[in-house]
Amino acid sequence: MLTVLLGRWDTDETLTITGSEQIDDGDQDAIDALVARAADYDDADWVCTFPTGRHSEAVQLAYEQFIRDQDADLVDDVWGHLPMT
Repeated sequence: MLTVLLGRWDTDETLTITGSEQIDDGDQDAIDALVARAADYDDADWVCTFPTGRHSEAVQLAYEQFIRDQDADLVDDVWGHLPMT
């Protein structure tokens, strides 16, 4: 199981998570559909998959990979998860 997070980078260097979907490993069609949806409807410019079936773990991984050690912030508008810093 994978979690796909969708989001957008704001001008103040904040990654805002606006969507979250769980998909089966290797389901490239589902990933492609989410990327298209993000571009067309969700005002998202960021999509990333994480090797977990839990939203909170995916948000934590996003924080560790893209935010930690950067001058940036992460906001989870889906579930309000606050990553451990």
